[in-house]
Amino acid sequence: MQAIIRFGELKLEQFIQGATNNWLIFSPLPYSMQHSSGIDNSVIISATPTIEIIDADLDVAINPQYKYAYSIATDNKLKLAFSKETHADKGSALEALKCIALTYELGNLQPNGNYYKVKVRNSLGEEIHRTTPLTLDQVDKVVATFDDTRDMNTSGFLEYVLTRDFIVN
Repeated sequence: MQAIIRFGELKLEQFIQGATNNWLIFSPLPYSMQHSSGIDNSVIISATPTIEIIDADLDVAINPQYKYAYSIATDNKLKLAFSKETHADKGSALEALKCIALTYELGNLQPNGNYYKVKVRNSLGEEIHRTTPLTLDQVDKVVATFDDTRDMNTSGFLEYVLTRDFIVN
């Protein structure tokens, strides 16, 4: 089974400036299969030329035919390297990547009891809140709290995305 997610939906954990490249480290891909420390070829980054590498090569010059190089090791964190000429800073890199999709292999998913996760997005589609696993009663309280405590005139509408919580085996 596969999943598709955009870079804009991933949490950025770190921006690193190397000698040759800069790179972004994102949180682990949600419910992804366990990756090895080598090259799995199980992630596809659309709309831009990319190549998978190992973590040790993040600061090695990227072949000019590719715009980005990425690595996913046993920590399942996505590390995306790019030449300093491609993006001068973290902000320009994130802006260029936010709509680019990643397709990846899901792990063996087992439902985590009767727990769910909620993502709250504003009218611009930006994620403004993400919960830990909750029961449906707790989800109801989160939604009611957001709806009752916001100034709707300045912030627009909210979108709630409810997904079942899974454990990856």
